[in-house]
Amino acid sequence: MTFDDAATREPGRGLVAAILIGVLAVAFESYGTLTAMPTAASQFGRLDLYDWAFTIFTTSQVLGIVLAGRACDRIGVIPPLAAGFVLFAVGLFGAGAASSMDLLLAMRAVQGLGGGALNVALMVLVGRAFSDEQRPRLMAVFSFCWVLPSFVGPPVAAFITEHIGWHWVFWGLLPVLAAGLVVGWRPMYRFWRAESIRYAAGDPSEGAAPPFARGRQTPIWAAGAAALGAALVQYAGHRLDLVAIGVGIAGIVALGVAVPAIMPRGFLRAAPGLPSVVASRGLATGAFMTAETYLLLLLTQAHGLSLRQVGFMLSIGSVGWSLGSWLQARPWLALRRDQIVIAGAGSTAVGIALMLACAVWPRLPVGLILSSYGLAGFGMGLTVASTSLAVMTLSRPAELGRWTSSLQVCEGLGNSLVIGIAGSVYAALHTGHAWSTVFGVVYLVPTLAAGLCLLVAIRIGPVHDTPPARSAP
Repeated sequence: MTFDDAATREPGRGLVAAILIGVLAVAFESYGTLTAMPTAASQFGRLDLYDWAFTIFTTSQVLGIVLAGRACDRIGVIPPLAAGFVLFAVGLFGAGAASSMDLLLAMRAVQGLGGGALNVALMVLVGRAFSDEQRPRLMAVFSFCWVLPSFVGPPVAAFITEHIGWHWVFWGLLPVLAAGLVVGWRPMYRFWRAESIRYAAGDPSEGAAPPFARGRQTPIWAAGAAALGAALVQYAGHRLDLVAIGVGIAGIVALGVAVPAIMPRGFLRAAPGLPSVVASRGLATGAFMTAETYLLLLLTQAHGLSLRQVGFMLSIGSVGWSLGSWLQARPWLALRRDQIVIAGAGSTAVGIALMLACAVWPRLPVGLILSSYGLAGFGMGLTVASTSLAVMTLSRPAELGRWTSSLQVCEGLGNSLVIGIAGSVYAALHTGHAWSTVFGVVYLVPTLAAGLCLLVAIRIGPVHDTPPARSAP
């Protein structure tokens, strides 16, 4: 199946429509959670666990990504895609029904499993069903699917939170997911049948992974150990006592053992090629998501803005992200894929550094914070789309599921670790210190991560959109 097939046949259009509905649902959930979570955490009297609402999602996402990546290479892309839809819906319903912060966090973990499966299955589907020339345009379409939620999601979520209740921020997305399944179940089934026939015949045409690829999979134990290690490091940062030392060391050991088993060889030293592509993605998303997560608290607590005002402002980062994603797909952009990643990493680093300056000097205008946020989002639009495309270019078809899952796992770990470290700082300082001190130290964390991302991106080496005939990683 090709992009032209998807554009001209009814089953293809239904499949693409279902995928886009899924992207829209995830985008609405992301902005809705970002807007509603301060109120939910305050209602339960657990503002100290604010960062866990985001990191537990990304931590469990790691396990979902690896499981889905293995499934994509073994049985095809549609079963893990469908499973991700279902798990994500279960998590939404449970989060809306949560009666305590602990239950809310548990349901966020279920959402993470479903979201991880959705993310990796979607990227593998793009890599297998679309040509090298069509993938950048499709990635731009996906990014634009975040524009509408970025404008509508935060103000709607703020209105629902203030007048109806934050529970409905989660429940309101269930009809959207149901619509995606109704539209997409038949074309998903047909695509799965066609892919299953190719698998059974051992035919690697059209990107299907042959059976001999089944021996080279990301180990499940490594995914569990990585998720546990990230959680232990965050927990240690919140305790900051003698027990935290042992817990933190255990978390670091777990990560040290698990990460080399999941990532491409040379990941820890940022070797050129796939290792640096994957590492730059994790650092970039960790830096940006941390800056975005605490932007709402910065504007409401340090600048006294209302939740509704901030809701409208959160769209600026998404607009920048979409512009960056649109730019990377332009055929007249005379840059290699690795050069686009470097440009994106540089834009994100500058934007977050300016946000740090605004946090330290609160007299700087709010407009500077927002424009810096937009600049960082623009860099992310360049980086995220280009790292996904670089992995598709540098991977053999039989290993596309594995390296795509590695990319997504690194993103989840980057989010968990950077947000977790910043969350530990916020938990330790948010009472008894000036807001300029609190948010200055908080924003120092993503600034350092963004700077490191730029250094790693420079080490990627030449990556062209059209892969060589061998497509060796």
